[in-house]
Amino acid sequence: MIFCCLLQCLLGMAVTGGDSFVAVDRAENEPLENGAQLADRDRLSAAPSSIFSMTVQSGIFKQTPWPPMHVAGIRLWDTYTYWGMLEPSRGNYNWPALDRWLDLAHSHGADVLYTFGVTPTWASSNPTAKCDYNPGGCYPPQNMQDWDDFVRALATHAAGRIKYWELWNEANQHEYWSGGVPALVTMAQHAYNIIKIINPSAIIFTPSGVGGATDTSTFLDEFLAAGGGRFVDGVAFHGYGNTIPSSPEEVNRIVDAVQAVMAKRGISSLPLWDTESSWGPAKHLPNEDDRVAFVARHYLLQWSKGVRRDYWYAWNDKDYGTLWDDTSNNIRRAGMAYGELVSWLTGAQMTTPCAMSPDSTWTCGFTLRGGVQAQVVWNSSVSAPSTLQFRPAPNYLQYRSLDGSTAPISGGSIQIGSKPLLLVTTALGPTKGPGGRSNRPPK
Repeated sequence: MIFCCLLQCLLGMAVTGGDSFVAVDRAENEPLENGAQLADRDRLSAAPSSIFSMTVQSGIFKQTPWPPMHVAGIRLWDTYTYWGMLEPSRGNYNWPALDRWLDLAHSHGADVLYTFGVTPTWASSNPTAKCDYNPGGCYPPQNMQDWDDFVRALATHAAGRIKYWELWNEANQHEYWSGGVPALVTMAQHAYNIIKIINPSAIIFTPSGVGGATDTSTFLDEFLAAGGGRFVDGVAFHGYGNTIPSSPEEVNRIVDAVQAVMAKRGISSLPLWDTESSWGPAKHLPNEDDRVAFVARHYLLQWSKGVRRDYWYAWNDKDYGTLWDDTSNNIRRAGMAYGELVSWLTGAQMTTPCAMSPDSTWTCGFTLRGGVQAQVVWNSSVSAPSTLQFRPAPNYLQYRSLDGSTAPISGGSIQIGSKPLLLVTTALGPTKGPGGRSNRPPK
């Protein structure tokens, strides 16, 4: 089943296919004169379809369906494809585990981001150390030749099928990396040179940091100060916040802090990707209405700030950011909202970055593909089902909700809450259901 909501059909917002991704990514990596130009371009340019990317876990090979909404790319992490599993012993490579992911992504027109991590115990410089996944997995290899051999074998095997590379997962967390920044930079240098020889068009991103604005930006600064910036084509970070309950607006502070480091180190022209984020564990945002609101605000704010990709974590994880419910075999309402947002933003042109008024009302202005003027509005101080009155500009005639329903703007005001609404200057017809889509996969 192909999901196409009425708004897409009316405005010609066709979801782009794989061929368009190359053009988007080339534009992302063209040199710019200064960071201000980058910010202006990213905030006011058409929303790249590639911003809607995702982590999909191995249940996809069993009962879980592929996401029905547009997914530009997948990230290989928590997919049984880390170093320790792809090379269980020196020179013994387990490629079938990787190949099924590459084949699946290709069949759905999604590109692939591979994230390095988890040194095999046999190769570790500290093989008895306690780390996530396996003993010694958070330390550098004892012999750098083992790293070189793995990177070369992986890049050669996946040539033409993996374009994007993240140099390590959450390298400021002890359980993932305890080997220090200098060793990480050395490994980045080796990996960069090897991958570029095999695939000169590969795009290589910094190791990701996590932990909120301060921890994430501090790690990036340390990596760049140690010379790591010479061996990357882009900057990766993880946009999880520290507040409980999770607040989507916290990602603004994280992005601001990361971009400040990029400016300080002279790399503002590089693309910035959020390679893993969501509301986090289910207990951090237990209410489904709050999750619906979070999905939309999280993506809108990052687009507004100039983040070019956001890999949602995860489509079918059992706890973190779950959009597919394996128990009921349904897309959750937050997943429906994700798909609705794709239909709103694909091909849209941002004209006014998202900004907050004194009463915590947020507005983002843009033009939909086809030239229709639109505005997204929400209030971050109210919790569902509470609302407050908002008076939009008189040229807005109708609004659309994240469940796909539409309603006229009459009497000069509407009620807004935590879930963003799309205001448009042309009347839209009714839909057949939430977002014009079913919440069950096709049989």
